[in-house]
Amino acid sequence: MIRSIAREIAQIYEQKRQLAEKSRDSQVAAIYAEYPEIESIDRELAIAGADLLLEAIDPGRPANAARRIRDLKRRRVELLKQYQIPLHFDQVRYSCSRCQDTGYIDGSNCRCYQAVLVPLLTDESNMTHLHGISFKTFDPSLFSNQTNPETYQSPLSPRQQIMGLKKAGERFVECFDDPETRSMLFIGKPGTGKTFLMACIGHALLQQGHSVLYVSAPGLFDWWQNHRVLLTSFNPDPVRLENSLAFQSSLFNSSLLLIDDLGTESASNARYGDLLSIIDNRHGAGRKIIISSNIDPAQFRDQYDERLLSRLIGGFSVYRFFGEDVRLKRSERRR
Repeated sequence: MIRSIAREIAQIYEQKRQLAEKSRDSQVAAIYAEYPEIESIDRELAIAGADLLLEAIDPGRPANAARRIRDLKRRRVELLKQYQIPLHFDQVRYSCSRCQDTGYIDGSNCRCYQAVLVPLLTDESNMTHLHGISFKTFDPSLFSNQTNPETYQSPLSPRQQIMGLKKAGERFVECFDDPETRSMLFIGKPGTGKTFLMACIGHALLQQGHSVLYVSAPGLFDWWQNHRVLLTSFNPDPVRLENSLAFQSSLFNSSLLLIDDLGTESASNARYGDLLSIIDNRHGAGRKIIISSNIDPAQFRDQYDERLLSRLIGGFSVYRFFGEDVRLKRSERRR
């Protein structure tokens, strides 16, 4: 995925430069057509420039070119002012004057690079259904401020808990590049904010230029099964195989992988072996994961084998979500 985006960015900047140069050429042609004396002066300037080079090579040649160039340039400026033509009409006007539509300044990304990169990363993230979700749109008033230690098994109210989780998500984004920052496991009932916080983190990292991939657990396992079939087929469909390999690249190489709704998939030891492989591959490469699950913590041990349970509990920072289904409250507000 990263390489294809890099190629696409290079193509975008190439198109920007071509468009700017084409616009310049069209403007110059229009000026020359209306004011042929300006075209004549520019042609004479080109000849005088060549003569100046010849004079530098041949010391015995009369040194007249420099004076001619000064006189022609003076006359050119007079004509341009007389006809109210911009003095630099023949120069390329790039959309970014800092990098001249290359995307780089002295080997570093230009400020305009981010504006090109982020939309491409967003398209690749599979998060279009989560558009508009961010830490800025986080609404804690949807969560109850009433405590219920017996029901929630916590002295905190759902609102207090979600605000603490929001801070944890913001810290995760802030320290994302720190090797010590651990992957995250969100556990809680449906509608308690897991997917929302996951999307907040994902969008924040996209804005920073990190690659993110979102996938539901059932969708992930279905893809893996279909991918395995394609790889073992005698004559697989080339388009499907290419798309599947591209997804596999994103799965392993994106900066952040978001796996939503773990536990809603049909149980299978083989599937959990696949998930274990993904976790080990990414953690071995230092790439982080956020997983959400609707499974009650007490049921985790019953549903997953010891190897996967060890990775999830031992390799992730675990965060518990509780409270009522805020999606119902949000729906009531919209009525």
